[in-house]
Amino acid sequence: MRKWYLLLISLVAAAVLFAALSLSYEDTDSRVLKLKDPVQVVLKSVEGQPMDFWDIVIRGIDEASREFGIPYEISGPRYEREINKQIKILESVIEKHPPLIILAASDYKKLVYLVEKAGDMGIPVITMDSGIDSGIPVSFIATDNVAAGRKAGGEMNRLLQNKDRNSVAIVSHIKETATAIDREAGVREALKEESIAGTWFCDVDPVKAYRITLELLKNKSIGGIVALNEVSTLGVARAIEEKGMQDKVAVVGFDNAIKELSYLEAGVIKATVVQKPYNMGYMTVKTAYEYLKGMVVPDFIDTGSILITKDNMFKREYQEILFPFGGKKGN
Repeated sequence: MRKWYLLLISLVAAAVLFAALSLSYEDTDSRVLKLKDPVQVVLKSVEGQPMDFWDIVIRGIDEASREFGIPYEISGPRYEREINKQIKILESVIEKHPPLIILAASDYKKLVYLVEKAGDMGIPVITMDSGIDSGIPVSFIATDNVAAGRKAGGEMNRLLQNKDRNSVAIVSHIKETATAIDREAGVREALKEESIAGTWFCDVDPVKAYRITLELLKNKSIGGIVALNEVSTLGVARAIEEKGMQDKVAVVGFDNAIKELSYLEAGVIKATVVQKPYNMGYMTVKTAYEYLKGMVVPDFIDTGSILITKDNMFKREYQEILFPFGGKKGN
């Protein structure tokens, strides 16, 4: 009788242990979503002006796709400024009736009606990087761009203290995209309004940003330029270096393309606000997975930003952010 009792106790203990292990280590097959069709990812640009930022976002998307078993297809216009092409692409994507759409919107308002159409059709939408003027998206994964703008504006304010040339120009990318709107708002919060000369838009064209800067340099009161994305920063920095104005006009930019970091090390750029594009891509797909599994997802996920200067760019804690793949571009 005692032997049977001990055997029963052993079996119960084994069952409890097995249940605990089952909870701790979820079966791989149960994690993978068996989707009939791929998730559709609509970006601002996929083939045009090469940007390190989007290359790294796509790497994050790809890593999470493999980890969570979510197939995806990426589409988008050739250039970010081609808003009407992105609209047509999104229309086509909606007609496929995918399980979910991930959208990096080129315009804050013009894509709203299509996202609402997707919602009416029961297609969930997650926005990434740039949001839209709608409550339809189930989640928004991005940098807190107002906070990032404050960092850029605050640093410019510090750089121009006690300087004779104390007027600031803002060189932005696309007028109606959410990233441009929010970053400019943050910059203006951090600076005295009377010190801002105005905002110029380069339409995500480095040559246009370069030409805008050449004109701005004719204004002797301009002491600083805040550039609001990778492309505008590169165009501004090229003009500053070419004219040898790095000691007279401070540049604070955005992002961490390899060429930008070269300008930073050389003193052409004084600071840059660095986002975390890999995290953005990864977290967007992870959030899509969680939503499709029936989990509650946050309305907004801030993927973070850091102000990088020549003084801190080589600190160990920033290396993985600045050089996420050993300095190599994606694709």
